[in-house]
Amino acid sequence: MKDKIKYHSIRLFDKNGFHGTSMRDIGNAAGCKMPTLYYYYESKEILFDEVVRLAYIEMVDNLHKKFSSKLKPADFCIQSLLLKKSLTEDEKIIHRLAMKTWLGFEGCDDVRCKLLDWESLRNSRNMTLLSQEVSSEVWVRIITRTYTDLLQRIILFEENIPDSEIIQEMTLLFECAAKQKIKQEE
Repeated sequence: MKDKIKYHSIRLFDKNGFHGTSMRDIGNAAGCKMPTLYYYYESKEILFDEVVRLAYIEMVDNLHKKFSSKLKPADFCIQSLLLKKSLTEDEKIIHRLAMKTWLGFEGCDDVRCKLLDWESLRNSRNMTLLSQEVSSEVWVRIITRTYTDLLQRIILFEENIPDSEIIQEMTLLFECAAKQKIKQEE
């Protein structure tokens, strides 16, 4: 029953939004009575946290395990974006809901704060990794923003960006950043 609740809740949250979805809606869609629903989840916020934030973090961790730790940052960014294009329907919904929550368009404040805290830790780590490859914090921000823009187009707008476009944009950014780094070192 818990899996049915999760299955229907993410679809309802995706379709109607957090505030437009009631626990009764979820119970009806999952075919369970309210006491059963509240047995598993004492509030809509707790349910949303589990099916969006926690599921998103688990999904991202599992996706990143597919990559070699020796992968260069440019290749990691490219492969990560290409992989996001082939997510399952559930993964796309979870990713979309997490992004909307992170952006403040959807969800509840508590889940957004937890997601922002988690993202902040990841961003610090990513900044450190990128700093080893590029010359300045400005390039790190440009690469991060381009990656985020491509990711939003893939996930939020369901745009089918050609692989070649993703590869070209990310490769060009890293090449320009690397050339500037070489000039600064001379």
